[in-house]
Amino acid sequence: MNERRKRRSETPRATLPTRGTVRGLITVVQEDRFRLEDNVGRGYLFTLGRGAGASLRALTAWSADRSSVEVTYQGTPDLGAIATSVRVA
Repeated sequence: MNERRKRRSETPRATLPTRGTVRGLITVVQEDRFRLEDNVGRGYLFTLGRGAGASLRALTAWSADRSSVEVTYQGTPDLGAIATSVRVA
């Protein structure tokens, strides 16, 4: 594959830290993964970590309610960072 023709989703955003906290709305919950969209429309992909303080049922409910949540993570969000803490903001 030509390097210049890589799709945007295959290229991680270099400006994202590999750990931190982000707030937004959960847009998709699937198995142990979820997608969060921040207030400027950027999407972040996370894997729910054990001990994160939230269940898949809670994530689904927060998504349906459009509740603002705060996620603390480790790893690169575009590549499925681990959410170490998830709570309603």
